[in-house]
Amino acid sequence: MATWELQRRWETVRYLVYYLVENLVPPKLIPGADIIDFSCGLGDLTAYMAAHDPASLIATSPEATAPPPHFPASATHLEGVSADQITAHLPAASADLFVARMVFQFPTVEDHHIDMDGMLAQVFQVLRPGGRLIICSHQYTELDPHLEGAWPEPVGDYFERLMSMHAGPHRDYLAGLIELIQTIGIPPREGSHGQTGFGLKPSMAIDSFLRAGFHIESTAEVEEFTFPIGLSRELAERPDDYAELAKQVFAIKQRHIQTPAFADKYQRPQVLRAILNEINSLHPFVTIPIFSIQARKAS
Repeated sequence: MATWELQRRWETVRYLVYYLVENLVPPKLIPGADIIDFSCGLGDLTAYMAAHDPASLIATSPEATAPPPHFPASATHLEGVSADQITAHLPAASADLFVARMVFQFPTVEDHHIDMDGMLAQVFQVLRPGGRLIICSHQYTELDPHLEGAWPEPVGDYFERLMSMHAGPHRDYLAGLIELIQTIGIPPREGSHGQTGFGLKPSMAIDSFLRAGFHIESTAEVEEFTFPIGLSRELAERPDDYAELAKQVFAIKQRHIQTPAFADKYQRPQVLRAILNEINSLHPFVTIPIFSIQARKAS
């Protein structure tokens, strides 16, 4: 059985949509640590952490599947670990660092029998005292802040109605955002005035961390999730073109993100703008902010 990522040609798409490697997990937290890379995807973050001498490294997958290609030999692959089965597969007080990249925004109580609070309660048990949890997520983004009372009608009906109400550049933007949402499979979330949006609200996520017993060490808006418009229609027909585009986009992000300016939260908006200007000169993209949280379990 192929993983979700491979079924969707994630080996190409992953390098188009985000960077998020060493800017997510500080290298100083890895040496000598027992680490869990939850829902590891293609294993690129696993490989990065494996190269920094952890004491042990377990990378999980929600599917019953073989390890991804090029999986590091020093890591252990644990299959079938869904969001509601974390403590069923991972022993209590067994990890110093638990990393979940682009995962927490997907589970919902309705579809997965678990939500963010339920996941945090399980991770808290798996971590040792003093252990850390690092996550990143799509930030909550409203499709139309002026259209109220749109949810919980069927999402497909809402998309159709929303598109019929707009024209011109804003309609094009909405079409790209809807394509991103449908392709990635982000579940809908309700806004404070009934709007339909997607992704997690950072303030609510921080509150969930605190109520679960974590101490927040840092939060940041780390980069943009950059989705090439037309990808879902064209990737199968033009795989080589998109593979080349992925190389160029990833190189642009690497060049900008690994700089002192990006590390400075006050200069980061200008760096992000430069990234978006460069990649949009190659292909039209629609974007959603990504935020991260690093938190610690009390000793």
